[in-house]
Amino acid sequence: MLDPQADASATLAEALSSGACGSLSAWEVALAGWKLKLREQFDELLCLERLRDVRRLDYQVETVLRVLRQFRGRALLADEVGLGKTIEAGMLVSEFLLRGLARRVLVITPAALVGQWRAELSEKFSIEPRCTDEVAFRADPETAWASADGVVVASLQTVRHARHNALVQARPWDMVVVDEAHHLKNRATAAYRLVDSLKSRYLLLLTATPVENDLEELYNLVTLLKPGQLATPAQFKRDYLSRGDPFSPRNRDRLRALLSEVMVRNTRALAGKSIQLPPRFAQTVVVEPSDAEAALYRKLLDAVREFSSSDPPPLSHLAMRLLLEQAGSSAHAAADALLRLRDRAEVPPALEPVSELARAACEAPRKVRRLLDIVRALPSIAGGSKAVVFTRFHATQQMLERSLHSAGVPYSSFHGGMTGAEKDEAVDRLGRDVEVMLATEVGGEGRNLQVANVLVNYDLPWNPMRIEQRIGRVHRIGQAKEVHVYSLCGKGSAEERILDVLERRIHLFELVIGEMDLVLGRALDEKDFEERIYAIFAGSADDADVARKFDELASALSAARGHLERVKELDQTLFGRDFET
Repeated sequence: MLDPQADASATLAEALSSGACGSLSAWEVALAGWKLKLREQFDELLCLERLRDVRRLDYQVETVLRVLRQFRGRALLADEVGLGKTIEAGMLVSEFLLRGLARRVLVITPAALVGQWRAELSEKFSIEPRCTDEVAFRADPETAWASADGVVVASLQTVRHARHNALVQARPWDMVVVDEAHHLKNRATAAYRLVDSLKSRYLLLLTATPVENDLEELYNLVTLLKPGQLATPAQFKRDYLSRGDPFSPRNRDRLRALLSEVMVRNTRALAGKSIQLPPRFAQTVVVEPSDAEAALYRKLLDAVREFSSSDPPPLSHLAMRLLLEQAGSSAHAAADALLRLRDRAEVPPALEPVSELARAACEAPRKVRRLLDIVRALPSIAGGSKAVVFTRFHATQQMLERSLHSAGVPYSSFHGGMTGAEKDEAVDRLGRDVEVMLATEVGGEGRNLQVANVLVNYDLPWNPMRIEQRIGRVHRIGQAKEVHVYSLCGKGSAEERILDVLERRIHLFELVIGEMDLVLGRALDEKDFEERIYAIFAGSADDADVARKFDELASALSAARGHLERVKELDQTLFGRDFET
């Protein structure tokens, strides 16, 4: 049987070679021109067929098309928090790669989000990036950057570092993506100068808060994308800034029109019902510890204060902080950590009594009783519920496995030591034949767990962003039921004080996912929240001193929360319903 396509190809080749259709070289030039034209005609998105576990939302597709057609790949993506800027950016990266418009892509993000970006690109877009937390980038940065084709996810801290800065700037990039771009708001900083110096045809800046303090921040971001769009700094101030009130812009309509040429701002009001989530309810469960658990915790607190005043300390403050967090999780986690220190001959004599206390405290963990109460109530919560129980530590998870087994409660387990197939099976079992999944911290990254609508923080990360990440696995687009969050903590523990500050003072669980970062960044001036907590305990003379310092922290966070509300008002002024799209 003849192949019509092959026959047609032979006929065309014969006609070209005989000169009947013009010269072969002319046809090759014309064909190359048509290919170039077609790859930049964005009538439809090629990336949509490659998306996995991503719900297609019209406003996101329209955003991607607009960046491709109108902005030519240079845009400020400024959707409100929780609307999926990273999904839009991932779609754009995928589209440029598929069309051959980009081969070298650099994603710059805060260090805490490197793992999340890696997981999102891999699991949702079938893109396997390299990351600067790999050994190669630490051991031999020059070779690593020189061979960095494809997509590289780098922390902002890494690319600013002296060992990497010049190498990143020397590398030609086709596309640069900067997440949490409000970190570039000051053009006098090293971060701003670095991004400004990068050689790239396409540039995406992602931030939910293009303005935090005054309109000059917005000017700086827009100038990175399109120099001259907002004139010179002096002219911009004259035209758009009100003297004495940075939150009251002048010539708003004209400013909106200029911004609409480089910026996309999707809001919940415009996105409509497609992103509406069911209500979320949060409850702190304070558990009275056993005598042994209370003695263990008190002894560890004493050791923290003693070691912090020693020079040099017998154990690093990072190791002591982790021990305190492990004791807040379970005596089993603390006992496991002390055993590992003993195996490495690193247990200071002052901690020997703590090891005995930890073993005694393992006998009857009080928080387990409250967990079982919640698990047994699942059939009556929201008409029948499934639960994800998060813990940071594998030793705690193993203890919970034994406890649920003894109580006759079926469960699945999810942890970082499992293969991808085993993790898939654990999630599938939760959807299929068990009501409870026990997940270590790795379960808070990358996976969509909205098959469950009850989340139990068996222990509490000291980093509020990790709390948000856990909640975001369950309370997300596609969740059909109301979500219930239970946070367990021992009475008198660091976790109880953290929850008091975050929940009672600034209403953490009422914030939209992503807003907590804005509050913390302002209150702590980008310092480490976990370090701040540890410093309070290590540097306090007694419990009254601890309480006073937590009050100071709460006041700073409350002021930052108030500032966030002012930013929202300015946001509505600039980017309300009448913002041109």
